[in-house]
Amino acid sequence: MTTRRAASIAPVLLAVVMTAVVLGAVVWRIHLHSLEEQIAQKKSALKRLSVSQGIAPTEDVFAYLKERDEALLKAYHQWLDRIVVADTAETASADLQLFFQERVHEVQRALERLAAGRNVAVPEMIGLPKELPPTETVPRLLAQLALAQAATGLILEQGTIPVSTIKLEDPEPVNGVDSRAVLLTRVPLRVRMTSTLPQLMRMLEAFGRARPLIDVRALRLVGGAQGTDLLESELLLARYLPTTQLDALLEMEEAETQAEPTKENSGRPKKPRTSQKKGTRAETDDGA
Repeated sequence: MTTRRAASIAPVLLAVVMTAVVLGAVVWRIHLHSLEEQIAQKKSALKRLSVSQGIAPTEDVFAYLKERDEALLKAYHQWLDRIVVADTAETASADLQLFFQERVHEVQRALERLAAGRNVAVPEMIGLPKELPPTETVPRLLAQLALAQAATGLILEQGTIPVSTIKLEDPEPVNGVDSRAVLLTRVPLRVRMTSTLPQLMRMLEAFGRARPLIDVRALRLVGGAQGTDLLESELLLARYLPTTQLDALLEMEEAETQAEPTKENSGRPKKPRTSQKKGTRAETDDGA
């Protein structure tokens, strides 16, 4: 009887063992497939993190990148100094409005001396405020006065060229390249005069050599009297003032350059942002 019971239980045990083996094989196969997927994902991630053909991040590389960044920033400042006008309002020892009045008289006397040296009439200044201007407008008015004096001097250096009027135009914001930040303020000036064509060409060359930059925004030829080679022309000139946003960017860039590079943030050099560069150009409008 015992032998018969053992014989009847043996197939059941064999079935249980076989079922366990099959289930273990299935579970092992599923686990193996999961491991293969994880390995494939890790390989893909490692490929994305692999270093390209660049330079390995060593101490010598960090020193090179810092030196290169400083050279780029130095070149950037050199170009900026050629374009941007220094804020003369910072040198004022007295009230800004009183300082502006003093500068108006100084520039007027300078224009009178320049005109007397060429025996021409003194240019009429248009657009100057009749009363004391608001303090925030004084820096751009001072820049326009300096531009009026410099432009008149360059014009009269080319010969006896009567400058009839000098008109101060409203300032214009200048955004950075691919940026909404206002980095510069353009301060324009409109000059009307009478000259010959060779004098006008020499004048434009002189503006192109001026530092800080004198941007010739537009040139309008009106024409002259019949039987003469004189041309009546109107020039739209401009210079550029830095804004507080540009000053903040420059301070940030200088701080980044002075800081020692680390392995975490020195993978590639930071490029200083550049303001929009303005070259000297002339546009000729035909018409009366």
